[in-house]
Amino acid sequence: MKRLLSCLAMLLSLACSPLSAHAAITMNTSVQYQIKNVNSGLVLGIDGASQAAGSKVVQWADNGTADHLWHFMPMGNGQYNIENMLTHQVLGVANAGTADGAQIVQWADNGTSDHLWIVTQAASGNFLIQNVNSGKYLEVYQASNLNTATIDQWALTGCTCQEWQLVNTKVSPYPAPRTVSGDGSFVHDPYMLRDAGGKYWLYGSHQTLATSTDLNTFTPYTNCTTTQMGGYAPNCPPIGPDFSSWSGLQTPKGWNSGANTDIWAPSLLLVNGTYYQYYSIPYLPSSGAEAVIGVATSSAPQGPWTDRGFVTKSWTSSSTPPSGFTTTTDNAIDPAPFTDASGNWWMAWGSWTDGTHLMQLNPATGLKSTTNTTVYTIARRGSPTSAEEGPFIYYYNGYYYYFAPINACCSSTSPYRTIVGRSTSVTGPYVDRGGVALTAGGGTILLSTHGNIIGPGGGSVFTDAGHSNRPTFVYHYYDGNNNGRPTLGINPLGFTSDGWPYVMAN
Repeated sequence: MKRLLSCLAMLLSLACSPLSAHAAITMNTSVQYQIKNVNSGLVLGIDGASQAAGSKVVQWADNGTADHLWHFMPMGNGQYNIENMLTHQVLGVANAGTADGAQIVQWADNGTSDHLWIVTQAASGNFLIQNVNSGKYLEVYQASNLNTATIDQWALTGCTCQEWQLVNTKVSPYPAPRTVSGDGSFVHDPYMLRDAGGKYWLYGSHQTLATSTDLNTFTPYTNCTTTQMGGYAPNCPPIGPDFSSWSGLQTPKGWNSGANTDIWAPSLLLVNGTYYQYYSIPYLPSSGAEAVIGVATSSAPQGPWTDRGFVTKSWTSSSTPPSGFTTTTDNAIDPAPFTDASGNWWMAWGSWTDGTHLMQLNPATGLKSTTNTTVYTIARRGSPTSAEEGPFIYYYNGYYYYFAPINACCSSTSPYRTIVGRSTSVTGPYVDRGGVALTAGGGTILLSTHGNIIGPGGGSVFTDAGHSNRPTFVYHYYDGNNNGRPTLGINPLGFTSDGWPYVMAN
């Protein structure tokens, strides 16, 4: 009753407008917005500009701080996550509440539907922002005009405290990736290294092997034997020809008209002059998450390669596993080997189906350690439809930084994006900047869709000796200016004063 009387009073003072139903509108993802309340003239921000997950969303006078800037990230069906540009957390409802008056807060993008919003246009020309989970609308609590007034949700009342102006700042949410060219720049799941001679080597899923001398123009590698090329002439695959151990993994073979086995997400470790290439192969045909991760060695980044065996296998199908497989819950994809601060070998991988994992490796073989056989789960989201995959761990300044893409990949409308967490221990726990454990759906957004840079993910980090040993993030995105073609993205990483990475301009 108090709420109704409040709105009636505002109707008398023309502070309310007629209710009207409108279709969802399409937001410009290439810019940051201020979200300004029509009734108060104040803008949305985070209470105290806090990084803590669960901090209240409030209104405040525009003072130029980054917590007053927001980015609409498309999630399909006219729905958006709304990313805060200071904290890189998303707008949500406390405890995913559905009641009138539930507090609006920031939280890690953990895939819950209370983080989804629809923007519609009111009869006044202003905008309404509706929560998908509750069906309620974003508003200023009790139509307050005060700084720090909290933001809640409520059924549609017609109060201008529920109406918003979306102020286009004309500033991109993220720096553009490096401009790259050449047939070698179209890639999925890129991994990059720089050899002693200064040449950059680019590896990727579906048999990508390319080189560059300037980090700008990439050319498919062709200087290998006809045998190594296999069915990929005139280009060389990351590994060729097929190893005999791959026989029967793909029936029919999944790529290049069946000419070669399709390998995914190659990632390398260089130790004492030997290149260890870790790769995954999906088992085909498949009804689940069936795959293998193997390792091969060479004295050169282009091979030839020697088969060193399989590191792990997965079989989630209800059918009887073939010889050598056992039933698992993980998906043996996207291997990422690395060494810790003490020189121990590790591999992160997976998984989409049950989180991402970590195992210790035996440096004598490159295979799973026989002394530490523990498999660590280092990150997990909710349901498989909001899962994550493709982890990569990079040690820098006392922290192990965990990078991974979340959401569904592989289309010109992909909501893929990259999150980050960190730990002082290689085995975790890994947490995000807001304090949420990655095993509880945490993850600070590092990079998300902006303009034609759609679905940035599948990334890895390398130390670029050609540019002052700076950590550099390489990833793929779907180019909205080129029919969604998967394209190489490159951005150096900077670090905040408290040690959190962010993408920089090249």
